[in-house]
Amino acid sequence: MQASTRQFLSYAKPYTRLFLLATVCGVLKYNIPVLFPWVLKDIIDSLIRTPPPTPASIHLKIGTLILLYLFWMVVTYYRSYFADTAGQRMIFDLRHDLYVHLQKMSLGFYERRQIGAITSRLIGDIATAQNFVGGVFTNTIMDFSSLLFITVMIFRMNVLLALVSISILPFYVIFNKAFKRRIRKASQQAQLKLEEMTGEVTEKLKGISLIQAYTTEKVEERRFFRKQKDYLTYRIDGIKYSAAAVAVIGFLTSTAPVLVVWVGSFLVLRHRLSVGELTAFYAYLAMFYQPLNRLTELNLLLANSQSAIERIFEIFKTHPDIQDRPDARPIRSAQGHIVFDHVFFGYEPNQTVLHNICIEFAPGKKTALVGPSGSGKSTLIKLIPRFYDVSKGKITLDGQDIRSLRLKDLRRQIALVSQDPILFSGNIFENILMGDPDAEEEEVIRAAMLANAHDFIMALPKGYQTEIGEGGVTLSGGQRQRIALARSFLKNAPILILDEATSSLDSESERAVQDALEKLMEGRTTIVIAHRLSTVQSADQIVVLHQGRIVETGTHEELLLKPEGLYRKLYEVRSPISFGKPVWI
Repeated sequence: MQASTRQFLSYAKPYTRLFLLATVCGVLKYNIPVLFPWVLKDIIDSLIRTPPPTPASIHLKIGTLILLYLFWMVVTYYRSYFADTAGQRMIFDLRHDLYVHLQKMSLGFYERRQIGAITSRLIGDIATAQNFVGGVFTNTIMDFSSLLFITVMIFRMNVLLALVSISILPFYVIFNKAFKRRIRKASQQAQLKLEEMTGEVTEKLKGISLIQAYTTEKVEERRFFRKQKDYLTYRIDGIKYSAAAVAVIGFLTSTAPVLVVWVGSFLVLRHRLSVGELTAFYAYLAMFYQPLNRLTELNLLLANSQSAIERIFEIFKTHPDIQDRPDARPIRSAQGHIVFDHVFFGYEPNQTVLHNICIEFAPGKKTALVGPSGSGKSTLIKLIPRFYDVSKGKITLDGQDIRSLRLKDLRRQIALVSQDPILFSGNIFENILMGDPDAEEEEVIRAAMLANAHDFIMALPKGYQTEIGEGGVTLSGGQRQRIALARSFLKNAPILILDEATSSLDSESERAVQDALEKLMEGRTTIVIAHRLSTVQSADQIVVLHQGRIVETGTHEELLLKPEGLYRKLYEVRSPISFGKPVWI
């Protein structure tokens, strides 16, 4: 048994009692009908004997069978109830643990993968793996118990016919094994292709406005067609193997009864077997080969399930790049004094993006990061909450290396406001509450007021309970920005990291957002990727980056005094005096 399968089965342990009850009920369900052919044999043989049986004896046997089938009805219900309940709970636990594990993964994990592909494993693969539960824990045991019971019965009845009946078993095992290997490989390839397709569709549908704007629908249609065609090819391969397996096994299990009737007829003619015994034997054969056919279908189902299980536990085997050290220290409330001490960083080995960064962010002061696109501004701010770890050097918070602090505690000290605010499906209240899930309603409303969001929220049909759609699609850019700011007000962290986005807002929204930002930055260590000239001018410190290096630091006035400095060149090119736009990159 593979390691991933063992891990999967370990999720059944809390529900052992339910699975045992389901198995017991299943064994009874499958084996109670085995008594019917034996009773049938007695009735047929007694009818052709003299003297014939009395009606009372026949009534007794049939009445007993009816009572047994009433009992069978009860155990059938409980078998399904126990097995399905345990299976659903087991899958619930697995999906929950996978989701928790995914939340622990580092940012790099998601930047290297498509979100849709990860979702495919969380939802699709686990749904496929669910088939394994019922198959392994109940159906397999039930079918094997039924086979064993029937085998005992047919050997007791006639050894020669029993040997003829089981003569197909070696061929059954050989073909089953061969087909399972091929089906499993086709299933793995198909699931991988489906994951790619899911990831691409998720990505493209999120950007549907761009596709329509550039009229590339036909290009995307052709690309999707090719992807789907590859997926269809693998699925058809699996279907061919599955169909061949069912057909071959069906031929074997259909041929054996013919041989039994052939041999049995000669035994009846020679008075070595009664007509009732031959009839009962044939009835047993139908029961004998039904489990074999079910096991064949189950074998195909498990082949698909196992490939899904392997893909699920492939994620479990992937560990976060960023983790707490064993001796990580807690931190309750930081002052916000951040120091980059000779920091080097690269997303990949031997590809350094930041070079020898030395800078101090003083508590309660505002620092503006400026520089051309690709200079390393966004990368630098990702290192502070440890979305990535430095390759060399260290970053300290209040004198402590941030790698020595508990990750959750570190991130509780930081509020992030991105250029494109991230909002989730749900209502406005829930989105603001992310800043502090334990906050009271009054605190949420106060945070919205500070962010200049309360008035527009109350003007909406349902106020704070208004549903905003995926990504806040029903709101304007300024409204989304202010809800994100309200979230940061509610968090009330001593460090604020901000990627300004006011350049894309209308003048009224810009004033409201800028006023909220001024209040939010007050008294906090603020690090802002500045796009507005006014933000740069009011900063206590300006850090100019170029090609991953700090080339200048100082105030606005100090940096303008350097005639050959990069800051002055950027200022002269991007100044609102030249362009009439309050934009700074």
